[in-house]
Amino acid sequence: MTVWLVSFFENTPIDDNQNTRYNALVKEALQRNHHVVFWASTFKHNTKSQRFDKSTTIPVQEGLNLTFIRSQSYQKNIGIPRLYSHFVLGKDVVKAMESAPQKPDVVVMAYPPISTAYEVVRWCKGKDIPIIIDIIDPWPELFERKLQKLPKLLSKLIFSPQNKKAKFVFQNATAVTAISNQYLDWAKKYEPAITTACFYPAIDGPTVAQQLSEAAQAVPEKPSTFKVIYAGSLGYSYDIPCILEAAQLLQHETDIQFAIAGLGPQQPLVENAAQVLPNLTYLGRLSKAQLMLEYYTAHVGLTQHVKGATQSVTYKLFDLLSCGLPIINSLESEMKAIIVDNTVGFHHNPGDARALAEAILTLKNNPERYQEMRQNAKALFLAKGDSQKVYAQFLDFIEAQQ
Repeated sequence: MTVWLVSFFENTPIDDNQNTRYNALVKEALQRNHHVVFWASTFKHNTKSQRFDKSTTIPVQEGLNLTFIRSQSYQKNIGIPRLYSHFVLGKDVVKAMESAPQKPDVVVMAYPPISTAYEVVRWCKGKDIPIIIDIIDPWPELFERKLQKLPKLLSKLIFSPQNKKAKFVFQNATAVTAISNQYLDWAKKYEPAITTACFYPAIDGPTVAQQLSEAAQAVPEKPSTFKVIYAGSLGYSYDIPCILEAAQLLQHETDIQFAIAGLGPQQPLVENAAQVLPNLTYLGRLSKAQLMLEYYTAHVGLTQHVKGATQSVTYKLFDLLSCGLPIINSLESEMKAIIVDNTVGFHHNPGDARALAEAILTLKNNPERYQEMRQNAKALFLAKGDSQKVYAQFLDFIEAQQ
């Protein structure tokens, strides 16, 4: 079987971090002797840089080709330049698909971008090729929420064409998958009868186990302090001020230490707080090996989002669970239910620093309950978050659609 995987925002098999959704699908497909073409963009979204100056095809190994389509650069995540880049990319990718030497038996496409998905679905429909749309973010709803203060006429002018394209995508896809059930429910607003399946954003278990083993050798004796870690974006949709306020509330608890890692526009807040709070350390951007050292010596992981954040189930959930870390969460989404229902941590309302501080104290002062949550975290990861299991099931689903 020839499988085309189309993902314009995620790392590819030649990028630095291989522990991602579509790289895992590549690995599983190759193990089943399928031929894979990975379609990507020359423009790397997370670094806002070009991989190549022009469209480029790379034969990585037998059975796997990468095709990078030239895409226009943009610097802001929300803006007309990004939408226009996606519009042009959609036109160019179907031109490249049309001239491909071998057509696929099935296409799997990460959604968004909307305009690009629209063009690829139209092309597949015209060729009678099955296409699975895999939802990573609920566009255009995500942008509509963030730009809700726009005048109604301007909002309609911008989002009406996007909503029409989204409706076409879901009404004409063969099937829809997503990183959460919450996103599948959203897609059913466009097409209630569509075939669906949820595959969480899983993590490679053996890789994590090896990294933790290496961390254990590097740190033969764990620190005695109770370490709370946040590692991720310092963007404005993440509730960094809540973490800093909780650290301030607990600064006299000498055996509790906060660590924050990551980059983003809220970095100055963290740096300033680290200068005055004795229980807070800012780690900057960490390599994967450095991050695993921090996770190995940590006791609790934080997933902190502002009220109204649109994320549903994130990679960070299974990152932390794979390390056996209980989680204190404020994201009001399916992730809340996963954490609470499986007793792997606590949820509190966004912005409630006092509740965050109390949850930390509860875990520190109740060793038996803490250890129970650690064991539950490891068990939940193996059941729902190990990529070898999750993406094997995903490939079963893909094979069933051809």
